[in-house]
Amino acid sequence: MSGTAITIVALIVLLLMLVIVVNVIQQQKERKEAERRMETARQKAIIDETEEVLLLSSKIPMSKEMVAVLINRTIKALQVWSGVAPSAEIKQRIADMKKQQQQIDESFQELSEQSFQVPDSEKQAITVLQCLKKLRLILRSEHNKGVLNPATFVNEEKRIDRLLLRINLENTISRATSSLLTQQIGSARQLVDKAEQLIAGVAIPDDY
Repeated sequence: MSGTAITIVALIVLLLMLVIVVNVIQQQKERKEAERRMETARQKAIIDETEEVLLLSSKIPMSKEMVAVLINRTIKALQVWSGVAPSAEIKQRIADMKKQQQQIDESFQELSEQSFQVPDSEKQAITVLQCLKKLRLILRSEHNKGVLNPATFVNEEKRIDRLLLRINLENTISRATSSLLTQQIGSARQLVDKAEQLIAGVAIPDDY
């Protein structure tokens, strides 16, 4: 084989190696970008869910500790998001949440369960029920991470149970009353039976 032929073969080999290296680098970039998008979406979902619950903290009785956990959960998710996709907007949101965290530490006033009003409309009641269910999932998740102490976890879990019962019970009674007003006696009776079952399922009855 002549020197020219050897040179051509060597160039072809080098070109093939270059193509392979470029493809590997491109695949790594695409994989990292996909991982970045997935992590961003995961943290955004955590933030959206937590902020949705936080928005109702002025209407739903929560302890100072529980509100602090929600704010801290949002801050941590924002920090992870900032780590994979830094931006001035995220940094500002972190700063705003830290200010809110400080305000909670200094001047939080807990809403009493006695003052809690069950929403009049069924749509609003469903929204609050969904919020409470999300709060319970967050509560258990943070407890499993060791963020919440056992006493706070138990108290918040019981509080959520009481609020869920209260909303379900008052909504059921309201529907039963509406059925009576429209002479739907069978439906009203079924709803009253349901209300009785809800009350019977309470392990430790309270004043309500």
